[in-house]
Amino acid sequence: MKKFLTFMVAFLLCLCFALPAFAAEEETTQDGSQPRVMLYSYNIKGNSISPDKEKELEIVIKNYSSTKAISNIKLSLTEESGDIKVKGTGTQYVNRIGANCTYTWNVTLAASKTAQTGEHKLALSVEYEDRYYSAYSASDVICVDVKQTVALDYDAVQLPVKVTQGNTETISPNIMNTGKSLIRNCKLSFDIDGLESGGVLFIGEIPAGESATGSANLRVSDEKLGKVEGTIKISYEDEFGKKYSKKVKVSTLIEEKKEVAETEQKEEEKKNPLWWLFLIIGIAAGGGIGFGIPAIIRSSKQRKEDEMRL
Repeated sequence: MKKFLTFMVAFLLCLCFALPAFAAEEETTQDGSQPRVMLYSYNIKGNSISPDKEKELEIVIKNYSSTKAISNIKLSLTEESGDIKVKGTGTQYVNRIGANCTYTWNVTLAASKTAQTGEHKLALSVEYEDRYYSAYSASDVICVDVKQTVALDYDAVQLPVKVTQGNTETISPNIMNTGKSLIRNCKLSFDIDGLESGGVLFIGEIPAGESATGSANLRVSDEKLGKVEGTIKISYEDEFGKKYSKKVKVSTLIEEKKEVAETEQKEEEKKNPLWWLFLIIGIAAGGGIGFGIPAIIRSSKQRKEDEMRL
């Protein structure tokens, strides 16, 4: 019994000395894994920005580590071309993001007045530390569309004041891109009573600040008379495929077609109903004169010869 008690006391003494050593060893063992921080999602209202209005970009960042929190975090957002402006400094300090947690950063953006229409890439960078003060960094790309104003004007989209039945009239509309965005698939379609276009007039692409012309032949109906009305529809798209259209009201006066040559001939016949009789008399008179002159010459010659004999 005495030996057993001595053994137990010795065992407890050893255990007391060993526990601090185990604890010290556990504390000095570090988790060397790198906590991964990545862009989780982003969203902007309307999926685009423009120079006329600021918009808020929502950026969600996630710490994908299941065991390590991160701290002392610096977020930065930049755009190299300068077409997109980040309100403020474009940076954000975050104290801590727990393991397997997210952080949402709301950034206000605006496009410059000279920004190119289309997709722009913003660079997101994240600098952070783990609990052992090991420094890390991560980066991602955020794509944002810039939309510029879309505006169109036109000239010569009209009909002549008067047209004639059966004739073909040509119009040459001039389409002007007065906005800051490329216009695509511009075309004109015609819906005019009494005039047939035969199809759609395709203009195509019109760069910003430029114009394009086209030519369309419109055949006037043989059956319509008087004032007719209709519309010319101009349809087009922007660089993102959004469709636009505008209608131009037009009108003209269809006049009856007159056969000028036939009318003049009929009027002449009415004035001279016996023109054919005068023609025959003229021919006969010409023939008589042609026959009589040689006869007179021969008679005069014969008379002179008779006088000479006497």
